[in-house]
Amino acid sequence: TVAGSVADRWRLDVRLPVRAAVTLERSPRFAGTTFSPHLNLDMGGVAGGWNLGLLTGPLFADRKYNERVYGVDPAYARPDRPAYQARGGYAGWQALAATSRRFGSTWVGGFVRYDSLRGAAFDDSPLMRRNSALTLGVGVSWILKTSSELVASSD
Repeated sequence: TVAGSVADRWRLDVRLPVRAAVTLERSPRFAGTTFSPHLNLDMGGVAGGWNLGLLTGPLFADRKYNERVYGVDPAYARPDRPAYQARGGYAGWQALAATSRRFGSTWVGGFVRYDSLRGAAFDDSPLMRRNSALTLGVGVSWILKTSSELVASSD
């Protein structure tokens, strides 16, 4: 936690997730590594009781991961899709805003996410058709049963 206030119900974190990808095959294989450092701001009790989360940061991936996603093996090359070997390195930027609130036994939430691949190490891949994306989502959940004793959580 970089900063926060228990009384005002907010927390700013720097997160440094490193992820290893593995294929789901008969014989699983290592498929590369990603690193996505980002700032995360969580606020509770916003606008009448909503929780709000904001996250932003760059993405990085090794050559093996980018090659699996953006590479074109010579065996699959065509005149409109030449062979391509991806490089590792910068893999774009991501920004996310999410909100949620519980109403009795109903939970509702939503998010908006923006991804940019401008300047990515693989931006010249023939598989890249656009360099940004906007994603929206909404969810509703019903809580069927809760514990008789509830405790506060930092997450």
